[in-house]
Amino acid sequence: MKTKNVENKQKGIYFRILNNKLITICILFTIFTLLDTISIILGFWPAKVGIDPYVHLLGRFILHSILVGGLFIFDILRKRMKSKLLIYTMTFILTWGLLLVYLCINSLFTQLHPNAYKDMTRSYGAMYLILGVVVFISNWSRRISKSKNS
Repeated sequence: MKTKNVENKQKGIYFRILNNKLITICILFTIFTLLDTISIILGFWPAKVGIDPYVHLLGRFILHSILVGGLFIFDILRKRMKSKLLIYTMTFILTWGLLLVYLCINSLFTQLHPNAYKDMTRSYGAMYLILGVVVFISNWSRRISKSKNS
């Protein structure tokens, strides 16, 4: 009995965090900023100087906002469509397009690495593929557990 109560509380916290997109953006932003800062302190790469750290932080916030916005797009499409694969693909294309637009606009103000578009596409595609596999496995395991309980 206690185990189910703890599981329900954990699911409630998880859904509250994901339903509040601003909190999710802030959590991701904080985690990645801490990881970056710890890496600099440990000497894995040099500290940024001048205005670049602030531009980098602003860019990180915008990128996380786009990615969490993908959750919002996914929620909207999920209510209107049945095919999860189609929803997943459309969300990927829309958010990937937003990231490309952001990178294009960013190139007007700062010099980008020559492989910036290619690197961003690879990173985002790999991350999205991993997310898709995790979602697929969790849905599959949920279906199996429901069929065992029935």
